[in-house]
Amino acid sequence: MAKKRKIKKRVIILIGMIVFFVVYAGTYIYFSKQQESSEPVKVQDKSTESDNKTLISQMKETDTVYISDDKLKDVRIEKDYWDQIKFFSTKFKEVRKPSNYESKYEAYMDNGIRFSTDLDYFRIYTVNKEEFYKIPVSEKQAFDKLLQESIYTSIDSVKKYKTWDSVEIIYKDEVKKPWKWKYDDLAYKISVKRLVGKIQPEKSKERSEYNFTIKIHGDGYSTTLETMGNDYVKITSDKATAYYEVHDGLYEYLKNDIFKIGSK
Repeated sequence: MAKKRKIKKRVIILIGMIVFFVVYAGTYIYFSKQQESSEPVKVQDKSTESDNKTLISQMKETDTVYISDDKLKDVRIEKDYWDQIKFFSTKFKEVRKPSNYESKYEAYMDNGIRFSTDLDYFRIYTVNKEEFYKIPVSEKQAFDKLLQESIYTSIDSVKKYKTWDSVEIIYKDEVKKPWKWKYDDLAYKISVKRLVGKIQPEKSKERSEYNFTIKIHGDGYSTTLETMGNDYVKITSDKATAYYEVHDGLYEYLKNDIFKIGSK
């Protein structure tokens, strides 16, 4: 009997120890959670981080920009040109606000930042902040040329059919002048893949049996688009020339719907 009592006593002690540790662990976890919930959550303030950056630094973080001049508004600029503009901005020096300033170009980005320039100064601003930079005299002409090229060789500028006054579509000696209510059909057929160099498009033009020219006349500007085979186009304005790889929808539309070559 004494032996059984000793065993029972050991079991009771063991159970007591288990209960003690369970209660202790539960109490510890409970109070730990209470303490965590009472501490304020630390959140990184991204707005403060952005405020510490210059606007010109923030400008370089976006890939989407729309530029306007006195003839064309809100033209989306190709990434290659935008990269060149951002590179140019590294040459600018921050200065005080000039006494006289009248912008020649205006632009905005999808991150809320805007900029403008009169080619002497570069103004960059938001609702709450403004910075001015001096453009080196030696870079003024080159920067103007770059902005002109960016606007007038952009596919987005070519597709702004509401600014078109007249259009001529040419194949050899045959000229078509579509009605204004057909301009949107033509514009929607221009679908770009990417900006490319000169060599491949020119070779494609030489190999192609059919090539077409579209002459677009707007208010104060003219643009010419040439197909170079079914995969490339060349865009020429009085400002610059650019080549693009495109989808073949435009080529097929001109060949089959405008000149009906496929049905001849």
